[in-house]
Amino acid sequence: MQIYYPSFLAIEQQTRQLDHAQCAHCQQTNQLISHGFIRKKRLSAEPQAVGKRVFCSNRNRRTGCGRTMQLYLDSTIRYLHHAGSRVAALVLSLIAGATIQQAYYQATRTSSPRHADRWLHRLRIQNSTYRRLLHQPPLQDVAPIVAIIRPAGLVLLIPPLKGLFQRFGPSLCAAYQLQWQQPFL
Repeated sequence: MQIYYPSFLAIEQQTRQLDHAQCAHCQQTNQLISHGFIRKKRLSAEPQAVGKRVFCSNRNRRTGCGRTMQLYLDSTIRYLHHAGSRVAALVLSLIAGATIQQAYYQATRTSSPRHADRWLHRLRIQNSTYRRLLHQPPLQDVAPIVAIIRPAGLVLLIPPLKGLFQRFGPSLCAAYQLQWQQPFL
């Protein structure tokens, strides 16, 4: 079953057609039930719905496994407070040559870059996945970015991120998650 969807309408359509959908965990059909919304906190506002849960029912004479699956909007990065557009803005700023602090401020308008290192760590963990999906050989003729001294991990991360931006454009996280059906971070 698909995990990321371009709109809530697409998620709603999927949850209305769960009769013949197969559970990702136990592979049974006719057991899935729509099970409510997934919400994320927003600054000074009510929580916003970013997806829906689907339950493989083991109640009322059903033989499902009892596990839930989450269906998300493609612009949502799971377990991250900010939307995918903020991560894409950080990546674009880093590609343009900004420092980590400058890039994080441009992306989030937060003066403290305390989460930037966490985001970069998660990007580094995914680096081999990005290279595999782009079919890029590791580091061939990496041109240094105009006299900027960068940490080694960031130097290794920039080429595949450039390739991803060339392929997916400014809506990097949403397009990546929709096409590959796996989290960007």
